[in-house]
Amino acid sequence: MLKSIFADSLNGFTPKYIPLFLFQLLVAGLLGLLLQKVLNRKFETIVIKNGTLMAIGIALIVAISKNSLPFSVLAAAVILLLALGEKRNQLQTIGLFLVALTGVGCGVGSVIQTLIGFALIVLVIMFLPLKDDVEKS
Repeated sequence: MLKSIFADSLNGFTPKYIPLFLFQLLVAGLLGLLLQKVLNRKFETIVIKNGTLMAIGIALIVAISKNSLPFSVLAAAVILLLALGEKRNQLQTIGLFLVALTGVGCGVGSVIQTLIGFALIVLVIMFLPLKDDVEKS
């Protein structure tokens, strides 16, 4: 009976993939942290807060919902509700989008593509003369 409960709670996810799942979550968290550091340092202000937690949370939601349409719709609704709950300037919106993109990429299992895209995005952020539209006080 305990084996059946455990199998049912995994929802078709086999235990042999748990290390891969942990790797996906850890990479999402690391990339969220790196993106937070790069953006905050580039613009000398707090653009992203809690990038690690957001990336891991989004990766977890995506990993849970990626094989189920009803779960995917609910996950999208949760992400939208969280994203719309606060006023953000354009730079903060872009930062949240990039963290969410990192979480989604790792959550669906495309870790290598996410790493490559992340490297390119960080290079663009670091070397292009991007400016915040909001004046600093």
